[in-house]
Amino acid sequence: MVVDSEPRMLKHQVVRKNLDALLDGLAPGDPFPSERDLAEEHDVSRETLRQAIRELLVAGRIERRGRATVVAAPKVVLPLAIGSYTEAARDKGLSASRILVGWSVDEANETLAELLHIDAGDAVVQLERVFTTDDTRVGLETTRIPAYRIPGLVETFDYRVSLYAELRSRGIIFGRVVDSIETVLPDAREAALLSVDSRTPMFLLNRVSYDRTGVPIEHRRSLYRGDRMTFTAEMDA
Repeated sequence: MVVDSEPRMLKHQVVRKNLDALLDGLAPGDPFPSERDLAEEHDVSRETLRQAIRELLVAGRIERRGRATVVAAPKVVLPLAIGSYTEAARDKGLSASRILVGWSVDEANETLAELLHIDAGDAVVQLERVFTTDDTRVGLETTRIPAYRIPGLVETFDYRVSLYAELRSRGIIFGRVVDSIETVLPDAREAALLSVDSRTPMFLLNRVSYDRTGVPIEHRRSLYRGDRMTFTAEMDA
């Protein structure tokens, strides 16, 4: 079988290429032309144009701000590593903070108990926060820690700072983490908390962290915007 070295571009892909060139000449925050103007300029249907715009949104080249569409800033690039993403973002010169969604103390179900090496029904502290960089909501993180490891955390912890730094100050030292990553779409609640459309692609990271003796410290479920975040990983042979 012979495969063409240059497959035919679909109409919306041609439009996308032209819009990419347009964006190269604009700065973050600049207004993006209206759908009607772009459809007329490129002599295509609104549906064809919307396909191209959808790809630009997913790629993080443009973003919605209310009813307006503007040129997006470059994606936030952070390493997949043991540590705080708040600290990693600040190390790159970005402003980073957290918005508290809520605290709760729950009983571990059998699945969570197995992950955290505790008994079903044991108390687990849950902290849910929105992760922001440069005032943009980019992630929703839910952390669950066995209550016996962190007495008084709910009363004393400043949710705006690094939880990992707080745990280190309590003598809890991270040894390793086990991550699983997949792509998902947010549900209605998650989309509202992140101020995004429910069709925005997300990275879903599930992590179990262990101390140096192999005892689990936390289970963390993190949902990050695929249009605003890129993760890197470094591995040695």
